[in-house]
Amino acid sequence: MKRIVFLLPFEGRVPVGGFKVVYEYANRLAENESEVHIVYPVFNFVFREKALHRFLRRCKGLFRYIFLKIGGLYHCDTWFSLNGKVREHLVWSLDEKHVPRSDIYIATALKTSFYLAEYRSIPSARKYYLIQGYENWGDATHEEVIASYHFPLNKIVIVEWLEKVVRECGEDCTLIHNGFDFNYFSKNVACGNKDKFCVTMLYHTSAGKGCRDGFEALDIVKGKYPQLKVNLFGVSPRPENLPQWYHYYQQPDRQTHNRIYNEAAVFLAPSHSEGFSLTPPEAMQCGCAVVCTDIGGYTVVCKDNRTALVCPVQRPDLLAEKIIYLIENDDERCRIAENGYRYIREFTWERAYAKFIGTLNIDK
Repeated sequence: MKRIVFLLPFEGRVPVGGFKVVYEYANRLAENESEVHIVYPVFNFVFREKALHRFLRRCKGLFRYIFLKIGGLYHCDTWFSLNGKVREHLVWSLDEKHVPRSDIYIATALKTSFYLAEYRSIPSARKYYLIQGYENWGDATHEEVIASYHFPLNKIVIVEWLEKVVRECGEDCTLIHNGFDFNYFSKNVACGNKDKFCVTMLYHTSAGKGCRDGFEALDIVKGKYPQLKVNLFGVSPRPENLPQWYHYYQQPDRQTHNRIYNEAAVFLAPSHSEGFSLTPPEAMQCGCAVVCTDIGGYTVVCKDNRTALVCPVQRPDLLAEKIIYLIENDDERCRIAENGYRYIREFTWERAYAKFIGTLNIDK
């Protein structure tokens, strides 16, 4: 039996795409009789932080640790069904002394890779780095991201554009596309029975998600078709000043999330950058025609004029044009939706998991 530790950057109590990928692998490893541990830190370092700020953050972190620990508020059970064999740990930090001893350690985000690289008693052959995005946001810079790619860790990337970045740094890596759960999301409304004036979109507070462009595009469509209905969903509370013609769902449960996708004829994805975004594939599983930006995190499954309609980043006018085209051309909308539905079904968790355990040198 192999002991495997996943290092996450913070607790798992709210939905995060990268966490969902980790949990899917954890479940399958546990079913395969591996001993799986997921470790959440309360305190994480900040690049170029002043000593006083670090001290104050440590003080706040202590109270937060007590709050999360006593309340058991670090688990993912409010939004993901984790196998009961998988053990979740809340620790002070990801320093080696706080992490369970293991056969294999997997960093899952930029800062977790910095910690793992410092585990001096662990051979590099047992250290892995699951690269799920180009994380030059927050306090991290391009230089820190590139530095992480040079760490003596076995690198796994989830999409071709990240593979290219890592290889251009002179480093080797293994490409493993994400899989998708076709039991969780499923199509139950035929394309011809959908309301062609219904569009859905993920709301996120990060500017890189392009929601401002999405709102501008939807305003344009609304101006031409007043009957437009938008179902918006996200983790955050309803945005202030959001027009009443938007229906907002905060952290929808499985049934509601399926209904949101199945009601919509079109899914709008306006991000400026993504690792391998999960929402367009989820929408495809439910029979939506996808309109998205031309970024690597989308185009791995969103092939222009085949499985989606794709346009340049930060062009809300073109996003609106694509949505209007699909509203006005039912046959084309259903062709795109059906192509996407068939294509996404090639991205199975069985295929992803087989390659994952092969990379980790774990027997089935």
